[in-house]
Amino acid sequence: MPAQSPLHHRYADSDALLLPYGSAEHAVDVVGAFEEVGLEYAALRKSAVLFDQAHTATLIVRGADRRSFLNNMVTQKVIDLEPGHTRRSFWLSRKGRIDADLAIAARDDHLLIALDRHLAATTAQALSNYVFAEDCVFEDASASLHHLALHGPAALAILAAAASDPDLAELAPGRNAACTIAGTPVVADRRDLTGDPGLTITVPRDRAEAVYDALLAPPGGAGGAGGAGGGVPAPRPAGWFAINTARIEAGHPLFNVDFGPDNLPAESGVIQDRVDFRKGCYLGQEVVARMDARKARKQGVTPLRVTPPDADTDAPLPSAGNHVFSAADPEGNPVGVVTSSTVSPMLSAASIAFAMIKEPHTAPCTELIVRAEGTKAAAVVQKDARFWSR
Repeated sequence: MPAQSPLHHRYADSDALLLPYGSAEHAVDVVGAFEEVGLEYAALRKSAVLFDQAHTATLIVRGADRRSFLNNMVTQKVIDLEPGHTRRSFWLSRKGRIDADLAIAARDDHLLIALDRHLAATTAQALSNYVFAEDCVFEDASASLHHLALHGPAALAILAAAASDPDLAELAPGRNAACTIAGTPVVADRRDLTGDPGLTITVPRDRAEAVYDALLAPPGGAGGAGGAGGGVPAPRPAGWFAINTARIEAGHPLFNVDFGPDNLPAESGVIQDRVDFRKGCYLGQEVVARMDARKARKQGVTPLRVTPPDADTDAPLPSAGNHVFSAADPEGNPVGVVTSSTVSPMLSAASIAFAMIKEPHTAPCTELIVRAEGTKAAAVVQKDARFWSR
C-alpha cells in the first residue's frame, strides 16, 4: 500500500482540505488547499508556492548498463543522457498503450525515475522482468524517498537560498542538480509544469519535514510570499487546486488525469516531449511508428475554450466527465469528454479545459458544444495547448 506523506500528520491536524488520490483501498492524501485557493494561486504567479507531491514516487536504476537497457525499453532516447540532465518518456505495453509517464533524471552513478506512486512497484517489476544478462537493477524507493515541489517566478531563488548555492538560480529546464538543504542531500529537477519555473525536489523521506521547513524560511527571506525588503520571498504552502489551474493555463496535460493507460502516445497531447522517433526499437514502438507514419489517430487530448453566452455573462465551467458534441449535431452522439477544466485568472476568468476528442473534431478553430453547469455551451478548439504564457 502506498504510504502517506511524511508530513501527513501536519495536514490532518490543520484545516487543510485533503483529496484522496488513487483507488479507495490504496489512496494517498494530497492537499487540495490550505486556505482560499485564490491566495495560493496568486502566490504562485507572483512569487512561489511549496507543494507536497505525495502522489509521486521514485525508482532508482543502477548498473553499468542502466542507460543502454532503459533505452531499449522506453520511448525517449536515454543512452546518451548525461549526469545533470532529465528527459520525459513513456513506458508502453506491447500494444503501445501508456503504462507509465516517466521523468528520467541522470545522476553520476544512477538514474532517478519519477512516476505515479501507484505504479512504482509494478513498473519496477515489469522492467526488471526484461533484464537478462545486463548489469541493471531497478529499486522502488517509495519507502525511502519523497517529493516536494516549488512553483513560481521565485522558485529558483528560493532553492538557491535554501541550499546556499547561487548557481542553482540558473538551473535550466531539463536539468537537475544535487544540493544540500537543512543538512540533507537532495536532488532538484527543473520541470516547468505551471508556465513559470518549477522544481521537483527528491528528498529522503525521514528528512522531508526538515527540508520542507527550510524551504518555507530560506536564509535572507522576507518573511512571507512576495515580501518586501529585497530578500528572497518565502513560498506559500499550496495545494493541488492552485497547481492544477496553473498547469492547465500553461497547457500541460497529465497522465491519469487527461490521458491514461487506455491511450496511445499519439492521443496524449505530449507525444513530442515523450517520444524520440529517431531512436532504435523499444517496447510498443511498432504501434507508435505506424500511427506516426499514417498521421492517423482515433482521438486526442484537445484544448477547449468555452464561449460566454453574451458579453455580460461568464462562460459556464464544464467538469471532468462532461460530454462534448459536434456543433453541427449537438443532439447527436458525443464526440468527446472533458478531462480537466478551470477558470483562468490569467485570461480574465475564462473557462478553459482539456478534453479527449475524436478525430476530426480536434482541428484548431473547430466549434463544439460542451455540457457545463447543467446547460450546453459553445466551445472552440484552441490552436495551441498553451492557453497562457508569461
